Amino acid sequence: MCDTERVKEKEIDRDDKNFPEKLKSELVRPIVKKLWYRGKWNSKLFEKCAAVVGARKMSRYGKQALGEIIPKLCGAGHTIVSGLMYGVDQEAHKLTLECGGCAIAVLGYGINARMEEEAARLAGKIVERGGLILSEYSDITSARIWTFPQRNRIVVGISDVIVVAEAGEKSGSLNTASWARRMNKPVYAIPGSVFSPTSEGTNWLVAQGLAKALTVTELNTLTHDSNAKTQQKNSLEQMEERERELITKLKVEGPMGVNEIARKSNLSAGEILGRLLQLEIKGGIVEERGMWKAV
Repeated sequence: MCDTERVKEKEIDRDDKNFPEKLKSELVRPIVKKLWYRGKWNSKLFEKCAAVVGARKMSRYGKQALGEIIPKLCGAGHTIVSGLMYGVDQEAHKLTLECGGCAIAVLGYGINARMEEEAARLAGKIVERGGLILSEYSDITSARIWTFPQRNRIVVGISDVIVVAEAGEKSGSLNTASWARRMNKPVYAIPGSVFSPTSEGTNWLVAQGLAKALTVTELNTLTHDSNAKTQQKNSLEQMEERERELITKLKVEGPMGVNEIARKSNLSAGEILGRLLQLEIKGGIVEERGMWKAV
């Protein structure tokens, strides 16, 4: 164990406009009223999150599975959320940083509480790479038996999907899955060998219908859908940017015909006409006697 580097506490209240909307849900009980954090606050980190949790005694199989899963989740734009505990949690954070992703670590104790040396080192790297260390416990508040299960509701609350990598029969990860069920969040579990103690919990979740088995097919579907949504969002943003440019051109240079706009934009008349009609429907421009002008 070692002392964490003393950091100036930062806090964010529930009433703050940047407080994560996902944690304002009435399903996150007890209600989170305040968060202490380390790092530079960036609300975009919370837009799309995947929680990856699991056993502290991680097997070789579990490590191998995470090596396939984490890069795909990061590539699909997910912030990886976990609890900074040794085993699956720390491996998930390390792999996230290795593949250039961002991580959020949610602690079951205060930001300045004593922590294991590897956890302290990893926390520093998460912050350096633009991630966050979060806790609802202030300063040097030490961990208690109940603080970790309570921490799990925050892990689930800010996440859009939960992945249970490995879990024993009485693993705390099953508590995380339970929170996910209460909050109607999708849960995936990595199925494992019937002879492995660290697969008893994940296999049980699948058998009980509490989680989907995270097969290669399911993983590809999960990350592909996410990529498709990201691409669609980027495409819409680019389209809106082009529309704004077109409106600005008409405002500055005055009314123009389709051919003149096309010539100045280096685009075909057909493509320009399509955009003009879309903008007309939106009410941004009007057409009068073959000339288009901004409203």
